[in-house]
Amino acid sequence: MITDHVGLVALRPLEPSDLEHTLKWHNDPKLYENLGGTFRPVSRQTEAEWLQRVSAWSADAVNFAICVTENGQHIGNIYLKNIDWVSRHAELHIFLGEETQRGKGYGAAAVRLLVGYATGQLGLRRIHLQVLSDNIRAIRVYDKCGFVKEGLLKEHVFKQGAFKDVVLMAFSAPH
Repeated sequence: MITDHVGLVALRPLEPSDLEHTLKWHNDPKLYENLGGTFRPVSRQTEAEWLQRVSAWSADAVNFAICVTENGQHIGNIYLKNIDWVSRHAELHIFLGEETQRGKGYGAAAVRLLVGYATGQLGLRRIHLQVLSDNIRAIRVYDKCGFVKEGLLKEHVFKQGAFKDVVLMAFSAPH
């Protein structure tokens, strides 16, 4: 388990027992409105197979459950994907699946924890991400966590009947 001095959230490895939460979230079309990915409903079996894969050790990914420290509630997931051990960078993905837990600072705390783990424990130098340009709330969180805008992919994703821009952001650890 990864925790910080503030104590808002803790990160723990995803477990097969997280199935009920992840199945609910991955079948929530409203959640996907602010995510870059396309919503596609998944079956219990497909979700269980996915969870088995992401909870297993991987050379190029680290996958965590975001849990509220106060009560242990699993409220979302955060991932480092496509870890490049030679160039020492990875891509960050996050979502808070529990809508009632958004806007409380949990997402920012989880991002800070994961960035600290990635740069401190894993020795990664850069963490990059993509965020929809109209997801202002997320962009503000990433700004507060030390990410800077590095580029824009024009009309990169098709969401809610329109093409949307995607902002490229990155955090670089001091050398």
